[in-house]
Amino acid sequence: MVAEPWTPKMRRQDSRTGGGGGGDDGVEISPGQNFVGILSFEMAGAMSRIVHLHRSLSPPEISRLHGEVLKSHGVRTLVSSDEARLLELVAAEKLVDLDRAAAVVSRLGRRCRDPALAGFEHVYADLLCGRADAGKLGLPPKDIDTAVKKMDRLVTATMGLHAELEALNELEQGSRKFLHGHTHLKEAYEQKIQRQRREVRQFRDVSLWSQTFDGAVSLMASAVCAVHARISLVFGGAADISRRRRPVGRRSSDLCSLGQRLPCGPSPVRLFTHCLNLSSPATEEEDDDGGRSSSVSSGRDWQRTAAPRKNRLAAQAGASTVGGAALALHYANVIVIVEKFLKYPNLVGEEARDDLYQMLPTSLRSSLRKALREYVKELAIYDAPVAHEWRERLGKVLAWLGPMAHGMVRWQTERSFEQQQMGPGGSVLLVQTLFFADREKTEAVLCELLVGLNYICRYEHQQSALLDCNSSIGFEDCLDWDSPF
Repeated sequence: MVAEPWTPKMRRQDSRTGGGGGGDDGVEISPGQNFVGILSFEMAGAMSRIVHLHRSLSPPEISRLHGEVLKSHGVRTLVSSDEARLLELVAAEKLVDLDRAAAVVSRLGRRCRDPALAGFEHVYADLLCGRADAGKLGLPPKDIDTAVKKMDRLVTATMGLHAELEALNELEQGSRKFLHGHTHLKEAYEQKIQRQRREVRQFRDVSLWSQTFDGAVSLMASAVCAVHARISLVFGGAADISRRRRPVGRRSSDLCSLGQRLPCGPSPVRLFTHCLNLSSPATEEEDDDGGRSSSVSSGRDWQRTAAPRKNRLAAQAGASTVGGAALALHYANVIVIVEKFLKYPNLVGEEARDDLYQMLPTSLRSSLRKALREYVKELAIYDAPVAHEWRERLGKVLAWLGPMAHGMVRWQTERSFEQQQMGPGGSVLLVQTLFFADREKTEAVLCELLVGLNYICRYEHQQSALLDCNSSIGFEDCLDWDSPF
């Protein structure tokens, strides 16, 4: 028997999204009620990523991408001047972020009563391999904007609930100090705790905590499909190329071959009941290696067997890039340190110089030593005009290289474990960082920075030595100090 088409069911579920009945403090929610409860915080993180992705694909943001981002000097110099390649990299990151959100939707969907929601992983697998029309599965533009605003409100309320629960926990721990004696202080604490519990209840009522799984997941599932459709529309062929390059499974088969093994039929909106019923016995078929595979569970392969997120992005970067060599964050930190040293070169001591040198990989150390030998072998004294020229030169380089380094640090921070819980998505794209930068070109620029820093530091120390000289110290003694590198 063919199940009811997926799209109409999603939209009817969305219209019923609501909640209430989350219960007071200490009242356990019955499993039959199917409310989100404690999983609201994980759900809020996924919702936040979907909302951020949707907004990052708005016309103003796409206009900024084509102008400010892709035409920036740093991106064009170190990453690529080919806009098609740059769009492919951006599309790859968007799709990876969407995968992460879709994985949460699929997992939470298994708690839904509606089989169409419980089988969302199969629908998403069809989307990835191009067997489904994301435009027909997602909400219309007007409805998706309404859904995104609703999700944004729910995320904000859930973040508020998290903060209020932490405040309540602190108050309850503080009240234990007054278990014996200090009656008046204990009573005051109890009143604060009661007020805080009321705040918690109010936030529970308006947050994801009191939403049903079916209602909340239907919002997210429809939004995921709409975002996928928007990515395909905005990036076109670049999105298709990025999608094909994402490896799946130990045999490196692409997602289309995976989708052909699903028993859902050629049309994703005509999902068979036995495909959606994940608790039914799995039918087996022989795979290419002669083994047996479960056709029912194969819909989860896109999230279970796909390479880790960072590995997939590294594969997009390639071995010749800074990210492919696992040096992106490291080089970003080196650039940030150089920026700080250039502000106060006269304060850069020998230990700090040694630490910076030790941070460099072997290849860059070798290039730096060679460059320094060629540049300083004829120098006996360091001139103010040359030092000034170096300052101007390095300032121009750091004007475009610095933002890429700081962007790399910010990208890593925004996607750290703590930031992934409920916070908004990242404000920096990997293409704006050092991740996809050509390693050879980046190391050449870094070498130039370090040679210039060396000259400036030597000049500043020379000036300090001259100022500190007295009549009992010879001029040569004043110039006898160690090189920064």
